[in-house]
Amino acid sequence: MNRNFRTTVLALATSGLVVLGSAACSSGEVIDAVADGTDAGEGNGAAVVTEPRVGLLEFIAPGEFSIDGEAFFVTEETQILGGLNACPAEDGLDENGFGVVDCDLESLEAAVQGGAPVYAEAEVEEPGNALSITEYDNDRQAEPAPGAAPGEGAAGTPGGSAVVRGELEYIAPGEYMIDGTAFFVAEDTVIYAGVHACAGGVQDPDTGDVICDFDEFDATLANGTSVTAEVRVVEGVAESITEY
Repeated sequence: MNRNFRTTVLALATSGLVVLGSAACSSGEVIDAVADGTDAGEGNGAAVVTEPRVGLLEFIAPGEFSIDGEAFFVTEETQILGGLNACPAEDGLDENGFGVVDCDLESLEAAVQGGAPVYAEAEVEEPGNALSITEYDNDRQAEPAPGAAPGEGAAGTPGGSAVVRGELEYIAPGEYMIDGTAFFVAEDTVIYAGVHACAGGVQDPDTGDVICDFDEFDATLANGTSVTAEVRVVEGVAESITEY
């Protein structure tokens, strides 16, 4: 993906997770409730920012979303940037396809619950509060490799590299897709498995990894077995596939 997903660890006060008693409360009430919970964690050191969550935003409740099944909350401090389907604007995306328009929670919620899909990258700290949510154009990019430098191309473009994560979809022999991003398997693609694919494989004594044969891996996907993986893609070709 042609952009740094800003994976720098931010030193922020630890935020507590508040369990809300009613789904009928307003978005503002949810924000206040979650924000108030930060006092409980003060003095416990800096919060740890988890690896960015990237993909289709799903609405759970006011002020609560999920990406790929992982839920998180929006607080008063959460920075929300839209520009495509959320808070659309004529120049709402930067040159890399990322939103640059400040967006409020109510507009984001309306967009996510509307007809057009909203893809975003969310930086979330360990207690489950989002530090930032940035919409991106899924047709132009895939999830970036963590720490990718600005200017790197999207997967499938010359010089582009990306990391995509999620459930693998079988398209054809040697061609798979994750979250709408298709890629090919080459002879030098390294496949690490051992969960559902190559479940009986022999672990490397040094690394503990199970190297999976392509034919066996391909057959596992072709027969409909659910396999989730992290895939490093370079110019549309998988450099490595790691099942998790």
